[in-house]
Amino acid sequence: MSPITHFLASWAIAESCGKDRRERVWICLAGLAPDLDGLGIAVDVANDLLGRGVSQWYAVYHHFLFHGLFGALVVVAISRAAGVARWKALLLVFASFHLHLLCDLVGARGPAVYDIWVIYYFGPFTRAVTFYWMHQWPLNGWPNFLITLILLGWTLWRAVSRKMAGPMSAEQAPRRLGRVGRCFNLRPL
Repeated sequence: MSPITHFLASWAIAESCGKDRRERVWICLAGLAPDLDGLGIAVDVANDLLGRGVSQWYAVYHHFLFHGLFGALVVVAISRAAGVARWKALLLVFASFHLHLLCDLVGARGPAVYDIWVIYYFGPFTRAVTFYWMHQWPLNGWPNFLITLILLGWTLWRAVSRKMAGPMSAEQAPRRLGRVGRCFNLRPL
């Protein structure tokens, strides 16, 4: 599924179950973290643009390095080190990570029918344990769009029902934007 769908799905878990802001951020980031192994595409594009020849970092390492138990444990450990202390929150970090894997398992097929994405659950150590579903729908298929729209609608409904998305006055804007900055530990220049 798309990173936007992964974000919305992990945010749905975080927003409904996380106790404080730090927990919600880490639960949400855990749902995005498996795709860190897809950053090899930047190396592939850079090599191509610089005339260094074709490299296959994305094709070889995406869904192998971080799409499994190793990646989940690393994310849980990092979130624990970042201050997430409650066991329930750490379990939700683990669950959000695995929700990403489930979404990729059912809805991340390439354009061809045979282009099935597999999950190497014990990667990067072995390719022995792989999960795949032969009926995976395409990445740009209607089920992915429908799931994204449902999650987007749910997110907007939650924002409105919690009176978070109302119009802002000039006095409220710095305070609300300051909350967003504090959530990601941003400081003004």
